[in-house]
Amino acid sequence: MKNLGKTLSAIAGLATLLAACGGTTAGPASSAGAAGQGSSTASLAVAPSPGASAKPLGGLGGASASAASQAVDGIASAPPKAAGDLSACPPRQPALNVAGVLNEAFSPHPAESRFSTTQYTRLMHTPLFGVDPLEENMNANYGAVEWKYLPGSTGVSLTVRPNLTFSNGDKVDAQAVKFSIEAAESEFADSQVSGALKEIGIKDIKVQDAQHLEVDFEKADVTFIIEFSPLVNPIYLLDPKAHSNGALTQDAIDAFKKNPVASGPYDFASGQAQQFITLKAARQDPILGCPLYDSITYRNIKETGTRMAQLQTGQLDIAQADRDQLPLLQNGQLKVLTKPGQNIIGLYFFMTFLPNNITADENFRKAVAYAIDSESIAKSIYKGIGVTPWGCTWPGSFEISAQDPRYGKACSTPYPYDPQKAKDFLSKSSYKNTPFFLEMWNNYPEEAQVAQAMQPMLKAIGIDAQIKQVTRTAELTTRNQEQEPNTMFFFGPGERVTALSGAESVWGPDQHWGPRQDTDVQNALKKAATAGSMEDYTNAMVELGQLVHDRAYGPGFFDAAAIWGVGAKVPDWGLSKSRGRTDLTLAALTTQAGKDERTAQGLQ
Repeated sequence: MKNLGKTLSAIAGLATLLAACGGTTAGPASSAGAAGQGSSTASLAVAPSPGASAKPLGGLGGASASAASQAVDGIASAPPKAAGDLSACPPRQPALNVAGVLNEAFSPHPAESRFSTTQYTRLMHTPLFGVDPLEENMNANYGAVEWKYLPGSTGVSLTVRPNLTFSNGDKVDAQAVKFSIEAAESEFADSQVSGALKEIGIKDIKVQDAQHLEVDFEKADVTFIIEFSPLVNPIYLLDPKAHSNGALTQDAIDAFKKNPVASGPYDFASGQAQQFITLKAARQDPILGCPLYDSITYRNIKETGTRMAQLQTGQLDIAQADRDQLPLLQNGQLKVLTKPGQNIIGLYFFMTFLPNNITADENFRKAVAYAIDSESIAKSIYKGIGVTPWGCTWPGSFEISAQDPRYGKACSTPYPYDPQKAKDFLSKSSYKNTPFFLEMWNNYPEEAQVAQAMQPMLKAIGIDAQIKQVTRTAELTTRNQEQEPNTMFFFGPGERVTALSGAESVWGPDQHWGPRQDTDVQNALKKAATAGSMEDYTNAMVELGQLVHDRAYGPGFFDAAAIWGVGAKVPDWGLSKSRGRTDLTLAALTTQAGKDERTAQGLQ
């Protein structure tokens, strides 16, 4: 990437990424009815982490460092075709069966979807802001709206793309887009999405006519389009007419889930929280084209041995694995695919605002940080495969701010293993044999092993920690009630191109976890959420990273790739290319538009 001047060299790449959000795209129309889907006309090399190899993230070449604060366009190359019947589609594969440590509610409601549910939610519901099926580039061809930033990034002007409908035939218009944003900001939405929207501050959503609307921010937000796209935490279309005529109440949410209305190529068939979700082929979609499978089922199977056995017998087509299973997967008809940066392994100290919470003591937090031998964990549990050292559990190394050397300086280096220094910090802390818990809820295959490895390391410096396993539902209850004192978490969040919504979730003042007593952290978060330029955003994220690391709120260990075993009949759909947050980029595997994109990239 060319140097754009001494004072701007650190942020030039960030501006071009924001220009990528609005980059004009062009490409051939899909033969399956997803008109105008194609690759972007230019791309920029964006390093996912300091010192890592460059990764194209798409956009307008030659953008200036100030482009992020100017109005940039997200223009689709052609209008989508109208939705069609399945009879117009080619024959489909019968079923795709997927299993992993998928600790999800498996809700059919788009506002309840989480970043990690994009793998199935995107197949049912259309995101407002488009990203290509492989989740490499912002691309307006794959979303419900085209966009243009207002001057100073004080808002966005949105144009609803023509010919879009919900599965019940209702037309997608500006009122539907407005309602979708309001639902994502409501108390019923996923906390990361709603929390970030509240921190940004939506001042007004003005519907100008059936196709046009404007979203005004309280101050500014230069990363809005990226942050709420499938690269991070997408906002999906929601039909207000099918949602109790636009009501946002618990009764309306429950009624919608009993009779959900989709807007993608697949529809909800059945599901059970924490257990499974099944989708069924529904239509020839205007954006993603024809579905390639009759049904897709995602199962939460916690036991790795069970998943591998079912993969071998053909009961599963795709199964999450761990490093111990690699010899099995590499010997025979199975394949191995990896998802880079799927988990950031490290520590979280939450609710430091509670009185008498031992984690409120910075000396105690640093004692724990120095007590953990993260290199040993990386070698013994992760076999050194797909791991890269990173010193902040949040924000992560894929963050676009990573192109600024100051960000890498703040977060790239984990606390070194130093038992004596750990003991020194512990002696200066207020710890007096306080009951202390390592809490886990099976968020990734290696989580229990990580807990078991850390327990004796803490014991060695004088902390008698107890491992506590809870369900995700139980944890959400205690979180909302602020009843998690003297507890350390290590749930392994996934990398994202922008870290704002994740930062708001774990460090913000309103999500029951973050250090709301620390005004420095809260000020840095607010500055990131209201930045009108990429320079301001980067400065704020650098500041946040320094605080999280240096005050040991979130001392990180390393990035870890996810390992997936894949059956012989399933093609390579480009999972390793993804820069999205979700576990699996299955739009690339299960839709005609995804197949066309794979073919264009030489993937079969």
